[in-house]
Amino acid sequence: MAFFGTNLEILLKGLHVDTLYLTGGLTDVCIHYTVVDAHQHDYYIKVVTDAVAGSSEEAYHYALKAIQYLQKNALITTQEVELARKKDE
Repeated sequence: MAFFGTNLEILLKGLHVDTLYLTGGLTDVCIHYTVVDAHQHDYYIKVVTDAVAGSSEEAYHYALKAIQYLQKNALITTQEVELARKKDE
């Protein structure tokens, strides 16, 4: 939903972004639809699983499963983000 009716695509392409890290929102609504849109725009996706929530526990897990089906390595944790950041320093 982040791409619909916004200039986000222009901004990301201008910055040469190829990977999006998603946090917050509801996995079964905003996160899921943003992932689908980003995937269709050829971005790599990283959903930080312990930094998102669902409208219910069941919805949370089903949405993450659907996201992982779309992009195999899309699910990560905050700890993995921190390790990658430290590795890049």
